[in-house]
Amino acid sequence: MNISPDTRRDLECIASSCPRQWLYQLGDEGVVYSEARNRFAGLDAAGVSAYLAFDAGAQIEDLKRIRDAHEPDAASGGLETIHALAHGIFPNDEPADEFFEDWPAPSTYPGTANIEVHGIPISLAYPTGPLQERCLDCFKNYAPSDKPARWRLSAQPTGNGWAIYINDRKFFSLQDEQQLGLGLMHAARALLYAKGKYDVAFHAATVAFGNRGIMLCAPRECGKSTLAAYLVACGGDLLADEPSLLHLEAWSVSPLHMPISLKEGSWPILQQHWPQLACTPVHVRSDGVKIRMAHPSRCSPRSRRLTHIVFPRYAPSSSAEAESLSPLHTLRLLSEGGMLLAKQFARENFEALLRSIWQTPAYRLPYATLEEAHRMLHEIGCLEK
Repeated sequence: MNISPDTRRDLECIASSCPRQWLYQLGDEGVVYSEARNRFAGLDAAGVSAYLAFDAGAQIEDLKRIRDAHEPDAASGGLETIHALAHGIFPNDEPADEFFEDWPAPSTYPGTANIEVHGIPISLAYPTGPLQERCLDCFKNYAPSDKPARWRLSAQPTGNGWAIYINDRKFFSLQDEQQLGLGLMHAARALLYAKGKYDVAFHAATVAFGNRGIMLCAPRECGKSTLAAYLVACGGDLLADEPSLLHLEAWSVSPLHMPISLKEGSWPILQQHWPQLACTPVHVRSDGVKIRMAHPSRCSPRSRRLTHIVFPRYAPSSSAEAESLSPLHTLRLLSEGGMLLAKQFARENFEALLRSIWQTPAYRLPYATLEEAHRMLHEIGCLEK
């Protein structure tokens, strides 16, 4: 692993007795990576000590006795998870679901459109009439493709609703026709995760200013898409609004021309910047939340280097101050926000990921207004061209 002398003092790789698994120590904390499982997990200082003890042969009861002697009131639990990690078992370690590879038998659909999403040739099959605009709303930025389709995403009526299919496999069921557009987009994203070319996929939006790529990563309801739409209105180029597909060699994010999904609460906030929102179809998520799609005229045609990682969170009573994050804290938040390693990931890829996260400035950004967020991003150097 090629790292700078300053970084080498704080980042150490420790071999594990578990085959194809390593512990990387970042100061007092650490990250366990399993090449065999294609998984990783972060550990605090106590977790690192417990992992090393279990790796050396200690049993859970041994560490419980030590802990109880020094901390009789300590909460139980945690040691079992670390013991499992030391033996190559990760939380929620379930086999990945695979899509059927079969191209479906010829059949008739009312409407079809061939597009290419990040190199994946897809045929969309959808109902015509009033539902057509809703189904195609999420794919407006994709030009028609003359490549033979490898995958077909279809919206098909059932006895009591609708179903989204990937080729001949039923992907999921829908009860409301207002969910059709989001359902097809969700299926397209699933194909991207399963078949797209990337090293790491993030549940994140990425906006570029000049040659600077700013990734906004956060779970649902934190305001990242609203902030991304505002930054695009302020002159940024949209790279992606979930997923953000990262390539480790260049530490860059690929352009992905899906629209920005905006919840109902953000429509009035963005109205002056996105007046066209009032004329677009209303989509409904499975939890009942209403969504409209913003289609930027400024979609980047090229990848951009990732120069900043930001974890935004809309908080009306926030102090409006950006907080610099450590590499391990950054990795944890990326994982919590939604992070998927490519199937062919290997140890050298994980080390490259750690090295790049170590070298990329990362911040937690609570904001009360979009103007405050814009100001803080400028202050930390994200928006300078």
